Amino acid sequence: MWRNGNRIHFQTFVLGTEKPVVTGAYIDLLEVKMGVPRANPCSGKTDLQSDAIFAAISEQVKQNQDQAKKVNAVFLYNITIDGKQLSEWTLDLKNGEVHKGKPKSGKADATLTVEDKDMVEIALGKLNPQLAFMRGKLKITGNIMLTQKLKSLMETSKAKL
Repeated sequence: MWRNGNRIHFQTFVLGTEKPVVTGAYIDLLEVKMGVPRANPCSGKTDLQSDAIFAAISEQVKQNQDQAKKVNAVFLYNITIDGKQLSEWTLDLKNGEVHKGKPKSGKADATLTVEDKDMVEIALGKLNPQLAFMRGKLKITGNIMLTQKLKSLMETSKAKL
């Protein structure tokens, strides 16, 4: 791998034979500032690391409206720290939009509740969502099968982080 500005170029080879598998590949980096959650004593609100994740997802949805609308579902994320809900995000993939708060109309097809740090780990690919669900780190109510459709959206957003 090598970096050229905001672009990281990479190649992969088969171990032992050194045959190229992927060549000419690159990832463009966006500026994403992720800090440690900390309380703002003036507002009583907490800055969440997962806010950057949802910003990246929002950009992906804007750039890929057709792909997002194929999911055709509304997801509500409840983001917690130490079990206390601090934020809500809606992925309205019926209308191709992502926003902070509850769904603007109707109700969510699936509601996902996850700790802020675990959401970041899932988005970065460090925590498998199915494993997080089985370990109780990710709770899902509603149509759980729809969450499988989020995989492609999360993978393209991960590349943008």
